[in-house]
Amino acid sequence: MSDPAPQQPDRPRPRWPLILGTLVGGFLLLGAGLALGWYLFYRPIVNVAVQLPAPPPPPAPPGPDQAKIKVLEDQIDKQKAANKELEDQISALKDRLRADVCTIKDPQGKGPAQTPVPAAPNGEGRKT
Repeated sequence: MSDPAPQQPDRPRPRWPLILGTLVGGFLLLGAGLALGWYLFYRPIVNVAVQLPAPPPPPAPPGPDQAKIKVLEDQIDKQKAANKELEDQISALKDRLRADVCTIKDPQGKGPAQTPVPAAPNGEGRKT
């Protein structure tokens, strides 16, 4: 039998590709983590919305409308007239309260001096 070809001793595989791959992968993972952290935590602080100042108020109208003023003055005059009527009614009612109170004989509350003398049907006064 013939001798098979002499085998060479096994060479150890180089380890540098494994180390280099691990370092590159680690740096890539570290970079991805830093980028994600920046995106999640730092970006909202930087992106704060700035409020714009309020718009200026619209210009004031040139002057009061005379027609509206006239309508308001008419309403005020009507209200003053209505108030005057109510004040007159109140004073009349207060006067009635100061007079004699009503009784069974005189439910109107008028005293004997204020009672009018009824006239005769034929226009003549009473005969005594």
